[in-house]
Amino acid sequence: MKKAPKARTILVGICGGIAAYKTVEVVSRLRQQGHDVHVAMSEAACQFVTPLTFAAVSGNRVLTHSFPDSEKNTGDDLYPHLYPATRADVFVLMPATADMIGKIAQGLGHEIVSMCTLSLPAACRRYFCPAMNVEMWEQPSVQDGVRTMEERGWIRIGPDSGALACGMEGAGRMAEPAVVLEQITQTLARAQSLSGKRVLILSGPTHEHLDPVRYLGNASSGRMGKALAEEAADRGADVTVVTGPIHKDYLPRRAGIRIVPVTRAEEMLDAAKKPFKAADLTLFAAAVADYQPAARSAEKKGKKTGDWSLKLTPTPDIAATLSGAKKKKQRTLGFALQTGDGLKEARGKLKAKNFDAIVLNHPDAMNAETGTFTFIPEDQPEQVWGPLNKRACAERILDAAAEMLPRKTTRSDHA
Repeated sequence: MKKAPKARTILVGICGGIAAYKTVEVVSRLRQQGHDVHVAMSEAACQFVTPLTFAAVSGNRVLTHSFPDSEKNTGDDLYPHLYPATRADVFVLMPATADMIGKIAQGLGHEIVSMCTLSLPAACRRYFCPAMNVEMWEQPSVQDGVRTMEERGWIRIGPDSGALACGMEGAGRMAEPAVVLEQITQTLARAQSLSGKRVLILSGPTHEHLDPVRYLGNASSGRMGKALAEEAADRGADVTVVTGPIHKDYLPRRAGIRIVPVTRAEEMLDAAKKPFKAADLTLFAAAVADYQPAARSAEKKGKKTGDWSLKLTPTPDIAATLSGAKKKKQRTLGFALQTGDGLKEARGKLKAKNFDAIVLNHPDAMNAETGTFTFIPEDQPEQVWGPLNKRACAERILDAAAEMLPRKTTRSDHA
């Protein structure tokens, strides 16, 4: 029997659109599953469904204004834009109108729903369910807003195509309640999938210095490592991240994640050895420089006329060294960045590095929020995932990894 998800705090933001009637069933069903469900409604939403309806099906008072009622001036009631938003595990925006998508994409907080989105914790899963006229949906400004939200980790559900309330045909119908519920249920189930597991993630580039100023490196930003680390932590894992030099914005933002900064490939290998021995799952997402200068100059080498010949030596093969020494119940997963289709090269790397699976990606993923990915399990057909933002890719990777891991670990496994 499938284990029921742990009860969570869910905040639903209702916008002004005819599809608001569909949201009543979603709220009701989530409460029936045992979750603590709250609703915030824009002023326009109240023109389609009354707050009383949502109060009845959620069992909680409904937020309709950014300021408290005059008689409610203490405790959480004083800050409706903060509570329960700051405690939400999941936020669902439905129907997500063109107006609200634009506000959220720009970081605006004009009324209670958009203000709640600005108060959500970093770990909160965010979903939005677009619903509008087809002409509005196809507007470049709306599509820009949708892309911005997705790049920031929002997960889009819909819209569907078909007959619209305005009498037109095309994309713009809000996804059916059953589809929305299935997405949320899957999210809540994932929250338990790595509970008690130890996860090591290698992230970012390495910088192999020629002198105090110049180095060999690449454009890796660390975004993939950040997405994997935050996703693993959200699923209950004990997470350690060994990262090369990256911007602070791309460090994972979750309490309890241990971050070990390094610069060179040799430093990354040394820093990863100890946590690797204890790890149930190791994800090799770092873009390690393949070569390093044979000799490093203590002073900056000035520019002169003529050529500069540089002797390079290989950096240590971190993945092969660690994954080659894994124990029976440990799992490892790597990445292969290739030009062209790269499938043959990725399968060769999967075998050479002793990985359990590998993710093929392309240069378009470097220093970007999105990429094009193919998942290749050991001795199984590849799964073409196509274009994804990195948070969505991290979800799929850890879904697969959770299935690969043994259900229980023992002390002897880490001896």
